Order: sequence, then C-alpha cells, then structure tokens
Amino acid sequence: MADPNKVQELGLDEETTFKIIERLKHIGHLYKTGKLLFPRRLLEDLSRQIDEGKDEVCIPDFDDVPQVYSLQVPHWCADFANTYRINYQSIHSLGCPTPFCPEFVLRSDHAPVTIGYMRSSRQSETNLEAVREAFARKRQTWLESASCRNLEHHLATLKTTATIQKIICFGLGSLGRLGGYHCTRAHTQHAAIETMVAALAKRGLNRGQEIKCYAQDPVYNEVDKKFLWGNGIIPLDDPKGFLEVDEHTLVFSVSPNVPVKQIVTDLQSPAAMVWNTVNPSDNDKYWIKRVGKDGNVGWTCPFTTDPDSGRMSILEI
Repeated sequence: MADPNKVQELGLDEETTFKIIERLKHIGHLYKTGKLLFPRRLLEDLSRQIDEGKDEVCIPDFDDVPQVYSLQVPHWCADFANTYRINYQSIHSLGCPTPFCPEFVLRSDHAPVTIGYMRSSRQSETNLEAVREAFARKRQTWLESASCRNLEHHLATLKTTATIQKIICFGLGSLGRLGGYHCTRAHTQHAAIETMVAALAKRGLNRGQEIKCYAQDPVYNEVDKKFLWGNGIIPLDDPKGFLEVDEHTLVFSVSPNVPVKQIVTDLQSPAAMVWNTVNPSDNDKYWIKRVGKDGNVGWTCPFTTDPDSGRMSILEI
C-alpha cells in the first residue's frame, strides 16, 4: 500500500488527500483480511454474461457493489478503440495511486476486474503457411538452445508427485506478427509447450493420460487460432483460460500484461507454474519521477504488470 506521506506530497487539496488515504487503507484492510481480488464465482459469472451476448455486464467491485460496464465501445473512446477487453488490476495497482492521476483510486472502476476498451486488429497480418514456416525455424532454434535444456532439467527434477493433466498458457503473444523480438518471443514460448508436454510425460506425471494444452491471449487472431488448433493447443477466450486452472494444471506465463500470478493464486493453486523469476519482496513501492534533458517529466512504475503474490504457497520451478 502507498505511504500516506507520499500521497500528501502530491499537492492535492486536504479533502481529496484524506479521501485517497482512507480509500487506500480500506483496500489494504480488505486484502490483509483475506478478501479475494479475483474470486472464481466472479469470473464464472462474467464469462456467463459474455457468452449470453449481453450488451452490458455487471461486475462487483472490491466492496461487492455491482458496477455496470458496456461491451459496446462507448462514443467517448470510439476514435481509438474498436472492442472491449477485461481489465485486471493487481493489489499493487489498486494500492499505489499514480502521481499524475491519484484521484483515480476514488472512482467506481478502480476495482480488481473491470471492462476497458482497446483497438484490436482481427485481420491476420500474414497467412497460415507463413506462420507455420516461421514457427518451424524458431522451434528448431529453441530445441537446440540452452534455455530448452534448462527447462527440461527443471521439469525432470521438479519435486512433486502431483498428477498434471493440463498445461494452460497466458499471454504468449500472436504468432502472426512475423519479424523482430516479439515474433521470436511468441514462437519460442509456443514451442516450449511441446517441450513441457514431453518432459512431464517422460516422468509419468500425466499418469499415462493425454496432457491437454490451452492458450489464452486476447491478441490471438484467426490465423493464430487455426495454427494453435493444428498443433494440438486449444485457444480460449478470456476469462475461460483462468477458469480451466485446477490442481492438475501446469500454468505457463512469462511477463504477461495482466497479473496472472495473483489471478491464479486467488482462483486455484495449480500443480506447478512456469514463469519469470519470483522475487521474495517488493522494495520499490513508489513511483519515481524522471526529468529528461529536455525538461519533460516522466514517471517509472514501481511494479510490473504481473507482480508477485504474497499469497503464493506453491512450488516454483
């Protein structure tokens, strides 16, 4: 939670400062007493409303007060958005107001789960055959890499007897955006799914059963989905990937743009997780002001989009 002294330094009027501090204290109290940010029943109900094709959905905020959101792009953002998305806010985001708009914590949509709006191109940037050819090259590079061997070693020595029947992936990226770093990252991470299936089966952690693979990422377009289906990976719309997680799941997610760690730990402790390094503590709790040579002011966020969860009690691999 933000330090009250830091809030007072933001130069707001006394009444607004008091309201922000009290709101942050309230959020911190709810979280410390075990209130879930992402309860399963909330995501199940949201998924049901979306499936019913509603124009609006009702999502409770952190105080369980129902808030209504449109699934149609509002006029005020139609110039830059063409679809909706589900927004997830970590406890870090809820409890650390931005210095350039601290009043946001007082709004009704300052909640763990909300609806936002974005521009998304459903048109494929390339064709399926080009994606397959690029993936074949990136897959071979991955199989010959030290990172692949390292992952195989971790899975081979993982201290668990849990049965793993699913691999569910979050935020691996679009495969159709060929060229550059993001292409390599997306193709490599999707290639790693095959490696994990083979390693888990070799150890017998699947108990002789097929390991089903799922992937959730709002950026997937039709070419991505066709490629995934062709490679034995089932694409899922948000939030269905989260709802698939159970005690027989290995979760795979590296530096996503949503707080996957905190969502998953609130929903269900899986059998294992593979993601970027888990840090034992968060030493950077405040936004840092940066002044460029040209005098322009910028701010550095003190946490990532997928910060660690203090509620994690599972085995990291």
